[in-house]
Amino acid sequence: MLISNSIGIVADDLTGANDTALQFFMKGSNTEIILDINSLNENHLNVETWALCNETRNIDPEDAGRIVFEATRVLKEKFGIEYFYKKIDSTLRGNIPVEILAMLEATGYDAAIVAPAFVQEGRITIGGYQLLKGIPIERTDAARDPKAPIYDSYIPDILKKGLSENAQDLVASIELKTITKGAGPIALKLNELISAGKKLIVMDSVSTVDLEQIVLAMQKSSFNILPAGSAGLAHALGAVWLSEIKPPVQKQIPNLPKLILSGSATSLTALQMKKLEMDTDIQNTYFVPLHLDDILKGPDETLIERIVSNLVKDNIVAVHVCNLEEELSNDAEKNKLIDEGITKEDLAERITDYLAKLANLIKQKAQFILITIGGETSYRCSKAINCEYLQVVDSILPSIPLCMDSNAQLIVTKSGNLGTSSTLIDIVKYFEHHINE
Repeated sequence: MLISNSIGIVADDLTGANDTALQFFMKGSNTEIILDINSLNENHLNVETWALCNETRNIDPEDAGRIVFEATRVLKEKFGIEYFYKKIDSTLRGNIPVEILAMLEATGYDAAIVAPAFVQEGRITIGGYQLLKGIPIERTDAARDPKAPIYDSYIPDILKKGLSENAQDLVASIELKTITKGAGPIALKLNELISAGKKLIVMDSVSTVDLEQIVLAMQKSSFNILPAGSAGLAHALGAVWLSEIKPPVQKQIPNLPKLILSGSATSLTALQMKKLEMDTDIQNTYFVPLHLDDILKGPDETLIERIVSNLVKDNIVAVHVCNLEEELSNDAEKNKLIDEGITKEDLAERITDYLAKLANLIKQKAQFILITIGGETSYRCSKAINCEYLQVVDSILPSIPLCMDSNAQLIVTKSGNLGTSSTLIDIVKYFEHHINE
């Protein structure tokens, strides 16, 4: 395995592209995230790590495979990328097997390791099962995703369900009893499985040491192996793929108000929002809970003016849907959706549409630092303010970057399922400590 500082990340949503790109940025790599492959060109100077957000998580699998193949081909042929990374969701949502196989075809690699563990976020793989803080993912908030629900926690079965019957034999796994023996035995097992024609090899991981040993095993293997994982595996790869580690320069941030747009309905996001509201050290926060009627009729001028009037100095305005699930437990609200013929998936789409329109309209009237919560919300809001690419400029938390878009707009993106109860508070306090007066 040759050491290179030319890295290509292919992701199915924006928050995943960002948290994975951050791992290489923290090793000193100049890193950019591209929101539209059609805007990818050679004018981006000195970029060492590219992350493509293809927004393929919730589309038809055949279309997802085609898009990923083309994105990988462009990175390989147009930009000479030597190292590829397939970002997958650590809760196993999306068209994972199809997209990995598309990347294998485009790169010519022999097989992929599938290592979605993100130990720092409490996500581990043991016996092939994916656990979130000790709970099988099928029993967590991720399972209730309206567009990509999870019905299983056993990764080999999840992969097989996304493949044709003839392709299911491509899946194999390496369990913890081999992983704990270190890189040598892992490499031997990888060679054995790949020689037998296996293409998607699930790797148990319960610690950062396990991920580091898996990376070393990739180096020892006699095959070209595509790493497919979350930000956890990317973190382990950074020290290997980037020969010179250059610590990022600490940034000074302009003192602007913050606009939080959250389309996430997870219980974790609701807890994070509540903790922010209750924090006595942060006094200048204004909360705008959206109701079902708001979503159905779209943003109105009164709400926009209310938000804009509060986006001054170092104020924080948080627009969210955290109360919506409780509201929808009411029969009258449920009947509204039934009468309109709106499914849960349709409602999720309307929420992201609403927030994207809101971002666009507010951007025309105010300057702010944008903080988005939820993968689709982050992508749609970024596109709504005409963002073509993001450059990582700092690390707010180990899996939350601060980015600057193509128009010098500062943006923070966060997955709805990521972090602790105090994550939103930590993000706000980051800006307090980095203000350029």
